[in-house]
Amino acid sequence: MGQRHRAPTATSWWLGSSACYAWPHMSRPAILIALALALAVTIATGSALAAPADSSAGGPGREEALRRYLQGRSLEQAGDIDEALSEYYRALALDPGSRALLVRISEAAARKGERVRSLEFAERALVLAPADARANWLKGTALFQMERAADALGPLEAACAADSENAEYARTLARVAEVLERRDLVLRSYSRVVWLDPDDSESWFQLAAAQARSGDFGAADSSLAESLDLNPIRPGALFLKGWIRESLGFTDEAIELYQQHLLVHTKDLTTRRRLVELLAQDKQYAKAHALAQQVVVARPQDPDALQMLADLAFALGRASEGERVLSQLRALDADEPEFVARSVQVMSRHGKGRDGARLAEAWAAARPGDVRGMMLAARALATSGQLDSAAARARRAVAAAPDSSEPRRLLVQVLRQGKHFPQAEQQIAELLRRRPADVALLLELGMVREEMGDVEGAIAAGRDALRLQPELPPVLNFLGYMLADHDRDLDDAESMLERAVQRDPENGAYLDSLGWLYYRKGRHADARRLLERALAETGGDPVIHEHLGDVYSALHLPGLAREQYRLSLASDESNPRVKRKMQGLH
Repeated sequence: MGQRHRAPTATSWWLGSSACYAWPHMSRPAILIALALALAVTIATGSALAAPADSSAGGPGREEALRRYLQGRSLEQAGDIDEALSEYYRALALDPGSRALLVRISEAAARKGERVRSLEFAERALVLAPADARANWLKGTALFQMERAADALGPLEAACAADSENAEYARTLARVAEVLERRDLVLRSYSRVVWLDPDDSESWFQLAAAQARSGDFGAADSSLAESLDLNPIRPGALFLKGWIRESLGFTDEAIELYQQHLLVHTKDLTTRRRLVELLAQDKQYAKAHALAQQVVVARPQDPDALQMLADLAFALGRASEGERVLSQLRALDADEPEFVARSVQVMSRHGKGRDGARLAEAWAAARPGDVRGMMLAARALATSGQLDSAAARARRAVAAAPDSSEPRRLLVQVLRQGKHFPQAEQQIAELLRRRPADVALLLELGMVREEMGDVEGAIAAGRDALRLQPELPPVLNFLGYMLADHDRDLDDAESMLERAVQRDPENGAYLDSLGWLYYRKGRHADARRLLERALAETGGDPVIHEHLGDVYSALHLPGLAREQYRLSLASDESNPRVKRKMQGLH
């Protein structure tokens, strides 16, 4: 296929002096091997520097150095690397200030697999010319192959900065960035690679993977289409396409793509597990159950697989099978409360919460004095709605471990769930007495006070947290939303919420808070834009639906407002405030 020229896109990398992203389905050793092969191909195909011409030597010595260099190039191209290096060393002895010779030796050593020698001569070249792109690339490549990825990053970034038109430099930086989990760098680098070499199907694929990992699924879909246009049978493409389509909301397409992937990759349990979850969400319980059984057969000691299978058995009405699988789950370690807690979760989801609570209490009774059992029982009782009993068990745990914060935090949760707000406030105050700088506790205190109707106290707790962590997004969001929701100090609230969104622009809760603030200030168009984004990020939330309904109502869009109120009531049907708003629409 001929070269396809494209203009730079919005994802073009060169936003700074760094770049790239890498190979999601390859192990680190495989990446290193591939990198070595790429280096050899690059050298063999003529990317080497021209004959040395950068030293001050002259006369017969210079002519002899050039002759030795050319002889070495001839030997290297013939595949005789050892003899080529011998000629290069003789040339260097005659012309010791030649940067080009130092780079040539570094490349030949790299081609031979001698990483230490390649690094040595690349560094010698960089002493003469610190910004030399080729020498920096050779140094970074050698360091990476020596499993020193963090050290390789700087030289590779320097190579890309010095020669932004070299696609191989960008590819190498992307692979290093992948190992270092620098997603921003991976994105920029592969964006640069495909701009320079639009026929590189593998780089399009890696760019799609990077974009998907960053949550930009629309761009990922486009990049993957480019990759598949060039290489329709690229391994892993079906999985990546399925993941992208799933994330864009096309569940049926994702299910079909995952199924096609599994026809080829029959042992891919990660994809099989993901397919089980999608089928269950789509209420295709029988198909999901059959696949879940295959996962358990392959991983009989996997607690996640067992829990998933039990859940599906109950969903299909096979209670005896579900209980048997849960027994198998608990048998993985009879002294581990986590497996009992998992059983309680499954049973609670299927109307057997009280049976789950009895199971937890039996485990605790068999281990008197074990705080873990007291907390397990408290959580199970709370899950089944037995809040007074849950609080009693939590208090026992507090008494048994008075110096531990975890039992008291559990007691706070149970008391809040039971709407015993003054008691919850007292327990938080005791925790704060021991940990006065705990910002999370201050925010919880603020929430409890708001639930009690103590708005001033809630705002005061938020301001205390702000003094400790003035730029922490959860603190900015809590206090900003409190002020906005109660129509107080709206300019201060706006500053806080904009900073929170700036630091975490994809957080649906922060987008909702700022959108609600804009609504309070009469900026209805801005509020609509943010609240619609908040819904997309959260997948739906009754409070956000209500907020967006209020905005639509203010924009004189009663049909849209009614739909949002309906969606809010679908999750919280007893909310009288939303019912009044819906009834008031004309």
